[in-house]
Amino acid sequence: MNAMPVHEGQETPIPESVHDQALAWFTLAQSGEISPQQQEQLQRWRESDPHHERAWQRFKTLAQQLQRRSHQLSSPLARQTLQQTRTPDRDRRQVLKILLGAGLLGSTAWQASDSFWVQSALADYHTATGERSHHTLADGTQIWLNTRTLLDVQFDATERRLTLRQGEIDVLTASDPAGRPLLVYTAEARLQPLGTRFTVRREDDGRGTLVAVSSGRVAARLKDGGEASVIQASSQAWISSSRVYPAQPANLADTAWIDGFIVAERMRLADFVQALSRYLPGVLRCDPAVADLRLTGSYPLNDTEQIFTMLEQSLPVAVQRRTRYWVTFVAR
Repeated sequence: MNAMPVHEGQETPIPESVHDQALAWFTLAQSGEISPQQQEQLQRWRESDPHHERAWQRFKTLAQQLQRRSHQLSSPLARQTLQQTRTPDRDRRQVLKILLGAGLLGSTAWQASDSFWVQSALADYHTATGERSHHTLADGTQIWLNTRTLLDVQFDATERRLTLRQGEIDVLTASDPAGRPLLVYTAEARLQPLGTRFTVRREDDGRGTLVAVSSGRVAARLKDGGEASVIQASSQAWISSSRVYPAQPANLADTAWIDGFIVAERMRLADFVQALSRYLPGVLRCDPAVADLRLTGSYPLNDTEQIFTMLEQSLPVAVQRRTRYWVTFVAR
């Protein structure tokens, strides 16, 4: 199943590329310097695809917030920021960060339940649902991003900082000629690898941060400070807002996503479906009657239809499609 599942009766998700286009048009329109020709182009763009109009209407909500802050728009900073959005090579992430810092977008836009695409426009690196990516940073450090991940990268004269806002990354560190430490921050944790490959997952339900070390060691402490706990190779530890929990043996099969697989070893079907659902936004469910069935194998994330076929062949289950976007595993 390659399409993104959603509840029956709901509209299909707006493609991320359309969000980016709507963002560009929105910032240009808000600058007050859009030309008549550009107005015509905008109108044609809106009319050319229903997704375009839906994305535009969502941004109008932000425009209404800007209008309510008209006194701020009259300030030199606001005018300068909005004018800069017209520059073709202007980094849209920096524009949005300035707008947020000036209070022009407001907390509602940032905290909205469908704000992931807004946040992804701010992130230095991001992946959409079901997407994975690999990057080599300026110092040679390699990072892998799992599905639905937001990551900021900031190198300066004193440190190399990665900030994981949501999702999961795998990091293979490189030594820095300048001797700057590599630090990974989440909402709960401050992690300092010591010649290491490790994985960090920030749960989007607020439960905390999980760090799993493949090789080397990681010094983990709370973001606000405190004593560090050193996590050794083949170990993992949870970090909440109040404590670093004792390390436990890591399940290194959990990093199979880097190679494009979910690996299961006598895993409950319900747990497998929950893991798979991270890569298929919408409704992917498991009937309680088959929830405790066990499965073992490697399942390719790039071909979910093959996963469904493998499960139907190896377990007494059937894939029930209420719509093409709503899938349930039921007893066969």
